[in-house]
Amino acid sequence: MISNDSNADSNRNYNWAVHAVNVDPTPYLNRTNLTFYIDSHIVDAEDEAVVYLRRLRTEGWISLQRTDTMDMEFGKATGEKWASLTNASSGYPEALGPMVLDHSRLDASVQGDAEDKRRLHDVFSILFPAVQWEQARDNHIHDAMHVATSIRYCGDGFVTREKRLLNKHDAVSAAFEGFHVWCPEQAIEEANGRIASMRELYRREPERGELPAWP
Repeated sequence: MISNDSNADSNRNYNWAVHAVNVDPTPYLNRTNLTFYIDSHIVDAEDEAVVYLRRLRTEGWISLQRTDTMDMEFGKATGEKWASLTNASSGYPEALGPMVLDHSRLDASVQGDAEDKRRLHDVFSILFPAVQWEQARDNHIHDAMHVATSIRYCGDGFVTREKRLLNKHDAVSAAFEGFHVWCPEQAIEEANGRIASMRELYRREPERGELPAWP
């Protein structure tokens, strides 16, 4: 459980609790070993880049996951919209973040420790340096929860179209060992670069077998 008071300790010996991720009912390969966590508005987006990312996942090139914050945010929707959003999110593995009072789903979170608390408040202070936690809007705290949980589970990045988050990429990456806050197009560029490297490796060492023709 994480309370609403901040912890200024800068020590970042993180405790990765990988056991707390719900297993995907339809597991895919992840040939590039890239794992991206997606923002809530990405889950049902139908623009070309997001559709491409989804196909990279279903073709077994990357992993796309969600944090427990996503379905908690969907709780504000009603009726058919709620059903549509939760149905869309259910196809992704869910990383259970540390419980934050008044913000986490009680049935889908884990008990946090000092490292979790420190990480969350560090992320929050980077994303919203002019905002005090006690006066923060819910969406500010939820954004920090998304990113902090993605870092907790060693994700390669958080995929979003929120400019206020994308603008903090360099600061987040510097503080958390290269973690990325990317738009879908940037995530695709990284994935395609790794795919190109794999194709070259397989060309040089044909005994490895064959890779799928797409992309």
